Amino acid sequence: MKKLLLTVVSTLLAAASFAQNAQVASLSHEGNVTYYYGVSAFQQAIEAAQSGDIINLSGGTFNATNITKAISLRGAGIDNSSPTYIAGDFNIEIASDDANQFVMEGIKCANKVTYSGTFSNPYFIKCQFYSLRNYKSSDAITNIMVVNCKVTNDYSVGGTCSAYLINSFIKQPDTNETSSITAQNCLITRYPVRGLINSSWTNCIFYGCSYSDVLPNSNTARNCINVKNYYDVFGTLSEHTGCSSKLYEYADVFKTFTGEYSDTETFELTDAFKEAFKGSDGTEVGLYGGLQPYDSTPSYPLITTMAVDKQTSTDGKLNVTIGVSK
Repeated sequence: MKKLLLTVVSTLLAAASFAQNAQVASLSHEGNVTYYYGVSAFQQAIEAAQSGDIINLSGGTFNATNITKAISLRGAGIDNSSPTYIAGDFNIEIASDDANQFVMEGIKCANKVTYSGTFSNPYFIKCQFYSLRNYKSSDAITNIMVVNCKVTNDYSVGGTCSAYLINSFIKQPDTNETSSITAQNCLITRYPVRGLINSSWTNCIFYGCSYSDVLPNSNTARNCINVKNYYDVFGTLSEHTGCSSKLYEYADVFKTFTGEYSDTETFELTDAFKEAFKGSDGTEVGLYGGLQPYDSTPSYPLITTMAVDKQTSTDGKLNVTIGVSK
């Protein structure tokens, strides 16, 4: 119980520090918390971290640095009023014998993020990337998880890697002959889709694909739909169970989305379409169906308000009142 209380207090103190200072990183290691400040705070925390540690980043912009340790990296979110940005290209490469899992949540990455090597099970959740990719033929990263994320320029799986895309917006996904993507309840745009090999799509929406282009036969599709495509991208697949051959207009499917990405777009389906077309599990296709409907709110508590007394009490204590999101 004592250890649990110390952990909770440390977490609250770290979050309280975020509320008072711009660009703060806290490094949690075996119950001890160290703070770093300014645009280089993330770099300093990474340098000091050990595998299994937790790094929390406040809202604001931090300089990028390569990551070689299986840490949990937590930001303040991507769709709120004070998101966490990492600016600059960086690479993630974890030692293959590291028993800990790399987890990244609640962070916007403004430039190119790559992952390389032969490690397993990296977990990207509730993040936004401009570019997320690996491209070396020697890369053999398995079970790459991308959940409730937005990739706004390009996503690539190369080498002999395997990736799972869950309830995410993905622009320009790409594979090669020895890599694969398994996607569920995603919104996909790809020009052209013939660049997708050895992949499986369930309850996904494809939009804006090129003229007379179709998915190669190495793909499978279940309960997917076409929106504003020039051709039925699933039509020649040997396995395309429950997919609609109709070429829908944006207004048929989305409440507000018209094909142009913006950070404020929610990609919600119209009520009429949700009733007319169901996914293979009976829920809606796209981002808000399935087992993990899209939600960019971080899974850990965030400090929403904090008030600090200007003076200590007679016994030398300083009263702090903290409001924490649920």
